[in-house]
Amino acid sequence: MEKQMNPKRAQLIALSNEAKEIRDDMAEGAETENEALFWASRTVNYMLINHMYDTEGAEEFNTFKQWKEQGATIRKGSKAFLVWGQPIGKQRAKEAQQKGQKAPEEDEYRFFPICYLFSNKQVVNAGKTKISKPQPSKVEEPKAEFIRSVNLDTVI
Repeated sequence: MEKQMNPKRAQLIALSNEAKEIRDDMAEGAETENEALFWASRTVNYMLINHMYDTEGAEEFNTFKQWKEQGATIRKGSKAFLVWGQPIGKQRAKEAQQKGQKAPEEDEYRFFPICYLFSNKQVVNAGKTKISKPQPSKVEEPKAEFIRSVNLDTVI
């Protein structure tokens, strides 16, 4: 019996393919070499957060655990933004390096877990700690002719 794919993983794969197409279109339609390099260097997660999901006004994204560590509470009914997590093999390699051991074999790098992020617009500060605002990015995004967005309710 074949194991079925998680529906959220299937949605993320479909969105990632669309994000790659947008990134490639932006790089091909760039007017300058720097603009083309900018778009070509964007990750799939960058494209998902900035061009696929409706993240208007969001400044910071963290996992549930990271928000809890900052003393914040996720608002009831909030839906997470799905992005790709760090490959399990890389996590294990970092842990092994910290312990002074040899990194695991390369084949473990193939699996990318799903990471669930929440924005600062989806949390309530419990008042225990100050939620830090990220430093402004030094790389300014070139003007785009089109930016697609997807309603989160249809994504997740």
